[in-house]
Amino acid sequence: GASAASVQEESFDFKSFSITRLTLPAESGPPVRYYLSRPAQKSPLVLYIQGSGCVPPFMNLGTAKRASTIYSWLPLAQQGRYAVMAVDKPYQSDQAQEGPFGSAIGCAGEFNAHFSYETWLATLTTAVRHALRRPEVDARRVLVIGSSEGAPMAAGLARALPEVTDVVLLGANGPSQLFDFAANIHRSTDSDEIKALRLQELDATYGAIAADPASTTKYAWGHPYLRWSSFFAQSTMDNLTHSKARVYIAAGMQDSSVPILSTEVLYTQLRTQGRDVTMRRIPLAGHSLVPDGRPMPEAQNEYDAFMAWFDKR
Repeated sequence: GASAASVQEESFDFKSFSITRLTLPAESGPPVRYYLSRPAQKSPLVLYIQGSGCVPPFMNLGTAKRASTIYSWLPLAQQGRYAVMAVDKPYQSDQAQEGPFGSAIGCAGEFNAHFSYETWLATLTTAVRHALRRPEVDARRVLVIGSSEGAPMAAGLARALPEVTDVVLLGANGPSQLFDFAANIHRSTDSDEIKALRLQELDATYGAIAADPASTTKYAWGHPYLRWSSFFAQSTMDNLTHSKARVYIAAGMQDSSVPILSTEVLYTQLRTQGRDVTMRRIPLAGHSLVPDGRPMPEAQNEYDAFMAWFDKR
């Protein structure tokens, strides 16, 4: 753990509350940087894990244009009832991404040269362990909210840290992400002949990734091979079965990124194991829990629902 003297702390004020950015030195690799709101009193820890890509969780801190890129982070922190947390990905740059949101194309600095499931999990683990020792954190209750790519990370973190008591998964896959690609092909309206061709293409792409799994210069579906090989080797379902956390799952029934069939596999596995698991299926909703093209604030009721679920523990 980082010594108190070597940890850098910076404070940023919002209208009615403030957050702390903590930078932990590392013996090797980049420093670990995370953000924590200041609750009114010692409070449960709520960690949001963002989706794919290299957009930082906060932008323009210290200016009048300060904002969070994680939906509902600031409103929840403003309540003062939780110590709300977010973590920078390893080698996260503050520079703007020169590519599409959610992909790794155009990410600045060394991000793509290092990002993988393992490096991200190590970063999250280090940050959470440090946060649990903070005076404003009640370590008896720890909620991890994982959205999209953040969902398998939340599952892995719950497996790695028994301190995680509750997990919320939004747009989450069940088995390997490779299954999601195949399931999306099968749920399409293409003919069986076209589906067979697309499945062959999928298998060929996976074969290329498996042949050079550590490559950070070869890309598929907007991300380096290293990113895909490390995530393909993980199962959200398997990692959660090795944790003791309660689980809440919310999925859009028209999700075109992670087919709800993949999420149902996750729910079925946990349910038949007798786990404390809640499944919320949202009609007409896509990957963001709202119908495609609709604004994110329309999902607020879903966010309120899982926080109410957490509060009832």
